[in-house]
Amino acid sequence: MKILVTSKSFARTNPAAWTRLEENGFILERFAGGDPTPAKIAARVGGVDALIVGNDRVDSEVFDAADILKVVHMHGTGLDGIDIPYATSKGVLVANAPGANRNAVAELTVAMMLNAGRGVEKHSRLLRRGEWKRTPGHEVSGSTVGLLGLGNIGRRIVELLRGFQPDVLAYDPLPHAAWARENGVRLAPDADGVFAAADFLVLALPLTEKTRHIVNARTLGLMKPSAFLINSARGGLVNDEALCAAVREKRLAGAALDAFAEEPLPASSPLREVDDIAITPHLAATSAESAAKVSEIVADDLIKILKEGRRDIAVNFMP
Repeated sequence: MKILVTSKSFARTNPAAWTRLEENGFILERFAGGDPTPAKIAARVGGVDALIVGNDRVDSEVFDAADILKVVHMHGTGLDGIDIPYATSKGVLVANAPGANRNAVAELTVAMMLNAGRGVEKHSRLLRRGEWKRTPGHEVSGSTVGLLGLGNIGRRIVELLRGFQPDVLAYDPLPHAAWARENGVRLAPDADGVFAAADFLVLALPLTEKTRHIVNARTLGLMKPSAFLINSARGGLVNDEALCAAVREKRLAGAALDAFAEEPLPASSPLREVDDIAITPHLAATSAESAAKVSEIVADDLIKILKEGRRDIAVNFMP
């Protein structure tokens, strides 16, 4: 059976994952030819039994072009780039590796908070321009961290923040109430209360129709002018135009974003033009350690699905 690998990070830091699949009789081919757009993947998917994808878009064009495709496995957690209902209609399983990159994402999230609060990237950019300016920043210690989402990554963020001793206020529609009590996290009855109270508002939510543009003109209007928005989750959670307007008009102190609705971030994006919005190219899950863990999980899953007939691993498994 043949596996097409469009993920750039699969087995890069864990070549044993690639070797293990080969030892189990799979033929692997790494995608070459620039960014793996749906059209490019569609042109290569014929005769392929499985896809290992990164933050790629896998839509009806790909599934319609496939003839023997059995599974699409995300090298990571986020599945919003994959048209799961259409995959299901075509009988293709979709799988991911939840939790394997939680520490990597949480660590970068904390780094983004520190960067935003103290303006690290902004001051570095000014200094490179020859400007010696020092703007007072804000400390995470003693602040109120508003956390939207208390899943695997949200809980790990809380653990990493303990040394800073912030007040953590969180909202999750299905909260881990016992864990929150044990870890000193206050639970809010709704998201609006978190927006209003936060000095640092951290997004740790999946992208769904309910959470799309949860950060918008109305919710930004609830926030303190001294507050910062931190998004290491999904770009579609934020209305970019509303965020840019709030920061430009000093209704929000700044933001740090690692995910965008369209990736790579277009050259025309207004996010590139606002000094107090720090942007990074979806780095959160990209650590050598997390990539190695995820690669191992992907290899194990594909062996179980394709050789052992396990279907319950898939997120769209229906008995």
